[in-house]
Amino acid sequence: MRRATLAGDSSLQVIHIISGLGQGGAEVMLEKLIAASRRMDPDTAHKVVSLSTLGVIGPRLVESGVEVSTLGMRGPWSVMGGFFRLVGELRRQPAQTIVQTWMYHGDLLGGLAAWLAGRRRLVWNVRQTGLLHNDVNRATRVVARLCGRVSGWLPVRIVCNARSAIDIHAALGYGRAPFVVLPNGFDTEVFKRRPEAGAKLRRQWGIDEGAFAFGLVARLDPQKDHDNFIAAAKLVARQLPQARFVLVGRGIASSPELAASIGAADLATQFVCLDQLEDMPAVMSALDVLCLSSRSEGFPNVLGEAMSCETPVVSTNAGDAASLVDDLARIAPVANPQALADCMLRVARLPQQDRQALGLRDRQRIIQNFGIAEVWVRYRALYTEVLRSR
Repeated sequence: MRRATLAGDSSLQVIHIISGLGQGGAEVMLEKLIAASRRMDPDTAHKVVSLSTLGVIGPRLVESGVEVSTLGMRGPWSVMGGFFRLVGELRRQPAQTIVQTWMYHGDLLGGLAAWLAGRRRLVWNVRQTGLLHNDVNRATRVVARLCGRVSGWLPVRIVCNARSAIDIHAALGYGRAPFVVLPNGFDTEVFKRRPEAGAKLRRQWGIDEGAFAFGLVARLDPQKDHDNFIAAAKLVARQLPQARFVLVGRGIASSPELAASIGAADLATQFVCLDQLEDMPAVMSALDVLCLSSRSEGFPNVLGEAMSCETPVVSTNAGDAASLVDDLARIAPVANPQALADCMLRVARLPQQDRQALGLRDRQRIIQNFGIAEVWVRYRALYTEVLRSR
């Protein structure tokens, strides 16, 4: 078990158990939540246990002073050994410790380990709404169904970041009573418009000053439905020849299938395909409109990040996208390229001053409703409730 140390006692101790610490929505949310807690409640101590490796988030947590352990689970034998090391780790925690697990493998293994260790102040965190689609691999669906079987007695509460997740998990056997909706939060001091950085990226991408840049920032995954975006882009390009389309995300630049789809749409000269980039505020500042073309989502972080950067957004009606955007004129049905193209064109045809005003309103919505500080306050209240309940 690899470890970096956090010293000191606190009035509230939380140990987070998560499947891994790669660059994903749940992992980033965990990082932001801990950072907000450390600013607002310095007496609260957080520890993190990754069932697998440090990933890219782990070193950042360690550098900030958070205690991080890794269990290196990869195959059946390592899972068994890692599980019992986790039980031992939890037994060493004070009895009042909150055990917060993240994602299905973390919920199941972390929950059972907490039960064996006698740590019953357990909160699950589910981040998925696409389980009823074939997009999610079979192993994950099996683990989720196993979680459903024990959800009625193992966790005290189940956090989800989207209201749409409750019905989906109930269909998998989860009890409804433990669920509580806590949305994702955004650091609006980090995610804010940076015009110079955005202009620099546009030059690097070869996008002329007079072009109009639509972007999709998402890993290459069936749930993100890049084909829907490409089909919508073809319709947009017919009416807006100066349109350019930017894809950013893990697996994008190296996918021959994606390149073939773009070529088949006769859009090769109008697309820019890039792998995952670190400076998301700069990316958002380089785009004129951020699009989300997904067929399933939870609470889509990328929309909130763009809105915080004053970049107007359009989206499919996936997960809680509509409640986040709060503007049905910018929401299209799932898997409907024509409707998505109509939303894209509606925003693109606004006078520049009106688009800027729209971006400013979007940022104010994030500040007022989804700031990470407010979200931490709600998590803190939940943890206090769990402490009092057992």
